Amino acid sequence: MPEEANSFNKIFEEFNRAIAAAQEESRQSPGKSVTLNLDAITSKYIDDLFRHTQRPLLIYIIDFFNAQKVALAGNEVSIILSDKDGIIEATRTLPSGPLDIIFHSPGGSLEATESIVDILRSKFTDIRFFIPNIAKSAATMWALSGDEIFLASSAELGPIDPQIVYRRDAGINQSAAQAIIDQFEAAQKDLATNSNKLPAWIPILPMYGPSLYQDCKNAIKLSKDIVRSWLVEYMFKNIAKKSQRINRARRVVNYFANHQLLKSHGRKIGIVQIEQNLKGLLKVKKLEDDPALYDKVMGVYYCFIQIFQRSPAFKVIQNHCGNRYIRQVQVAQPIPLPHP
Repeated sequence: MPEEANSFNKIFEEFNRAIAAAQEESRQSPGKSVTLNLDAITSKYIDDLFRHTQRPLLIYIIDFFNAQKVALAGNEVSIILSDKDGIIEATRTLPSGPLDIIFHSPGGSLEATESIVDILRSKFTDIRFFIPNIAKSAATMWALSGDEIFLASSAELGPIDPQIVYRRDAGINQSAAQAIIDQFEAAQKDLATNSNKLPAWIPILPMYGPSLYQDCKNAIKLSKDIVRSWLVEYMFKNIAKKSQRINRARRVVNYFANHQLLKSHGRKIGIVQIEQNLKGLLKVKKLEDDPALYDKVMGVYYCFIQIFQRSPAFKVIQNHCGNRYIRQVQVAQPIPLPHP
C-alpha cells in the first residue's frame, strides 16, 4: 500500500502521538525526566526533502498568522537587518553552489532584504525558492532574486510597490508611495485649472510633509532598480543578449510594482496571475507539477506550522543540517491548538 501523502492532518496527528507518548511515559514513570523532542519529527521531513533534491536547504519561515505573537513581536515578524545573523549562521557550513529555500514571510525592510540577498549571492550560484503559502512585499522581492521560483497553486506573491509610513492626526499612517504621488499630482492639476478648489486641498496636502513627494519617487525607483538588477543578473542570466535580459526584467518589474493596476499592496499574485500577465517571462513553476517535490516541501512547511502552534517561536532560520536561529516571544497564556 502506498505511503500516505504528507498533509496538515497527517502531521498534526504525528505531533499529537509524540506528545501523548511522552505524557504516557511520564505517567508510568513518576519522577523520571521525560524529554519531548518535536524537532525529531521535523528533522525527519527535512532529511526526506534533502535526500530527494540532493541540494542544500535553507528554511526561512515566520509565524505571522498568529495575532498574539505579532502583537508581542512587533516588526520582528518582518524581514529585518538582524536576520542577517540567522542567515549567516544557517549558511556558513553549507557548501557553495546550489541552494534551495523554503520561504514563508509577509515581507519587511527593502534594505534588509538587499543585505541578505548580497550575503546569499556571495556564496550560492543557483538558488531555488519553494513558496508553500505566502511571500509578500519585500519577500516577493527576495524571491525574485532567485534563479527559479516554485509556487504552490494556492501560494501568493504580492506587489512590490513601496509603502510609506507617515504621521497624520497625531497617529501613524501607511499609504502606497504611488497613491501619495497621484494625490499630489491631482492637486497640482486641479489647482492649476481652478484655484477656487484650494480650500478643499489645504487640509490634505500639509500633513504629508515637504519632502514626502520626492521620497515616494525615490522609493519607487529604488525598489524597481534593485529587483530589475537581480533579475538581469540571476534569473535571466542565461539569456545571451543583455538588452533582452534588461527588457524582460523591466516588463516583470513594471507589473509587480504597478500600484495603479494592482490597487492594493496585499493583492494576490499567484501562479494564475503570473501566467496571465507575464506569459512566460518569469521562471516560475507550479510546485504540484512535481508531486514528490510538492509532498516533501509541504511536509516540512506543515511541521513548522505545528512547531509554531505548540511553542513561543515566531521566526525560524534553519538549514537541513540543524543549524538554526530562532526568535520567540514570551506568551502569557498557552496558545490554543487548532483542531484539524
